[in-house]
Amino acid sequence: QDVLFVLRRLADVDANDPAGVLTGRLDLEAVGMFGLSLGGATTAEACRLEPRLRACLMMDVWMPPDVVAAGLDQPAMWMTRDEASMQREGWAQVDIDETLSTMRAVYAGSRNASYFVTVPGMFHQDFSDGPLLSPLLKPMGLSGPIDPDRARTIVAAYALAFFNRHLRGTDEPLLDGPS
Repeated sequence: QDVLFVLRRLADVDANDPAGVLTGRLDLEAVGMFGLSLGGATTAEACRLEPRLRACLMMDVWMPPDVVAAGLDQPAMWMTRDEASMQREGWAQVDIDETLSTMRAVYAGSRNASYFVTVPGMFHQDFSDGPLLSPLLKPMGLSGPIDPDRARTIVAAYALAFFNRHLRGTDEPLLDGPS
């Protein structure tokens, strides 16, 4: 509901910004959303409910039951890691199974362009800026064997390619096949 509220407010500001700074300047035909963990579940649910969200990127999270049942109409990308990386991080098998199976189920039922990106060696925090902000995450076992700069490069490259293709209409060869 927060996401839907923000979209309504942005439309209001685009129509009539009291300060006049943003009136007519927002491209609300090219709005996407992304999130990691709970933010990824929120992204999936918001995209299920809101067609104004034109592209949806969910990272390393189980899909809510309503999303699994209904699927997504928008272009969508899932980014996660392999089961072995989740096990190495210490995830319970039931959580691994739920995360991977629900993501795969929504991906398989996609009604639009969809991408499933698996990055072996990444831990959950590696999809965020956390490992770049604190070198303590790796010794604490919260960052995987992948180099933090490499992890950020991968996430940024795929996210940018995805949103550029589906919100700006640009050619993005990275998304055309395995890399």
